Amino acid sequence: MACQCAECNEFGGPNPTIMKARLGIFGLQFFVAFVGLIKERSWGALAAMIAAFSFFATVPRTLICCRCEGYGGKCYSLYLGKITSMYLPRIEDKEVSMFGAGLEAITLGIIVNAPAIGLRRNKKYLIPYLILASLTFWTQFGHACRHCAQNATDWKQDCPSAKVARLFFGPGREVAL
Repeated sequence: MACQCAECNEFGGPNPTIMKARLGIFGLQFFVAFVGLIKERSWGALAAMIAAFSFFATVPRTLICCRCEGYGGKCYSLYLGKITSMYLPRIEDKEVSMFGAGLEAITLGIIVNAPAIGLRRNKKYLIPYLILASLTFWTQFGHACRHCAQNATDWKQDCPSAKVARLFFGPGREVAL
C-alpha cells in the first residue's frame, strides 16, 4: 500500500518513536508474564503462552504477512512485515487470507489470557500485566488499526478491526497518531 498520510510521508511508515514505545510496552508485558509465570510455577499457562506465540509467529504470518504487499517493510502492526521477512519466504500471487486473521485473533487471545489465568493468585504480577496488556491492545488499536481504517485502499480496509476503528475514529484522518 502506497500510503500518503502525513506520518508515512514524514517517516516512510510508522513513526519510529511511537513504534519504540509500542514495542517496549509489548516487551515489558511479555517479560512480566514470563517472570510471573515462572515464579508462580504456572507451567501450563507458560506452555500455552509460548505455544500460542509460536503458532502466531508461523501460521497466521504465512497467511497474512507473507502475502501482503507490506512484506519486508516496517508496517504499523509492530513491524511484523519486516520481522516475518527475516524467517519466512514471500508468497507470490496469493491474496491475504482472512482465515489467517481469525487464527491470529484466537492465538492473540491465548497469548493474552493464558498469563492472566496463570497469574490470578499473584496480584503483584497480575495487575501490572493487565495494565500492560491493555496498553498493548489500545496502542495497537489506536495506532495500527486506526491507520488502516483511515488510509487503506486494499484488503486492510475490510479487516474487522479497521471497521471497528472507523466507528471510533471516523473515516478520515484528522490528527496524526
